[in-house]
Amino acid sequence: MIPPGMHYIYYSALNKERERAPRTGFFHMFNKKDIVVRKWDPVNEELVIVQSQDQMERLKLNLESLDPFLGPYPYDNWKKWVALSSRLTVDVVTKIEPHQKQISSAANLIASEVQPPSLVAVKKRILRAEQENSLLPVLKEQPGTGLNFTPIPDSPFPEGATAAEITLHSLDTSYILEQLLSCWKTSNQLLGELQMAFLCFLVGEVYSAFEHWKKLVNIICSADRYLLRDSEFILDFIEDLYFQMREVPADFFVDIVSQNNFLTQTLRVFFDNVSSCEKADMKLKKKCGQLKQYVTEKFQWDFEDEPDDEAPVIVDLSEIA
Repeated sequence: MIPPGMHYIYYSALNKERERAPRTGFFHMFNKKDIVVRKWDPVNEELVIVQSQDQMERLKLNLESLDPFLGPYPYDNWKKWVALSSRLTVDVVTKIEPHQKQISSAANLIASEVQPPSLVAVKKRILRAEQENSLLPVLKEQPGTGLNFTPIPDSPFPEGATAAEITLHSLDTSYILEQLLSCWKTSNQLLGELQMAFLCFLVGEVYSAFEHWKKLVNIICSADRYLLRDSEFILDFIEDLYFQMREVPADFFVDIVSQNNFLTQTLRVFFDNVSSCEKADMKLKKKCGQLKQYVTEKFQWDFEDEPDDEAPVIVDLSEIA
């Protein structure tokens, strides 16, 4: 009784003390009458795909006998899941998921070869602790195990840009957004990547996915010129962001040190861009206002206060004289 569509199945191994291992999961597009069979591998503590056609046929013929051992689908969360995964297609998931199709909350790291200390380091008489650290292996993610998100361009401006263009692209991320969109067939697929990054963090507990989600949100919110180029894309983004904000607790984005967070600053830029754009679609302005009201009430954020780093600086000329 699993509803057709894209789903995320996850699990964790438990030890004798009932302590949970890092979460592992995978996406799967279910069609009507699909049967997915995975077998538990106690050695590697993971679910492996059953390749035997004979075993699959036997299971299909004995579905009724399996019912007492199956869990019901949580239909109470179905509408919520649909709202969060509405743009996830097989193409989007296939492009982003690891080559081995298992998504682990703990990165699979391997050690590269240890490099001997250089003569320069020896001559500088570096501290013993630094010498010991230099002998430690460099850990990197094992190929094929990480999520393949679209790489963020290193440069925020095109090659050969003038000084004025560099300044413009540094403030307006429309150029970077266009580069990301060019990696997909449709703009909807980039929003699918945004949804997948959020779900991999929310459900899969993959922190690197949260970091990528933050970067995408910041790029879209700061793309001032793109507001007029594709208002439907921005409207869809607002809708997705609204449903995502509903799933996080009110204090989730708070930075313990500064009591500020990246999303407050990012959304302030976004709201200002939309409200100050005279040619922006009225539907876009309305949706943006509704999102602003919702996050203001839920998170108690104040978007009207001017940030300290943007406030005018008062200079006492008498002191200069």
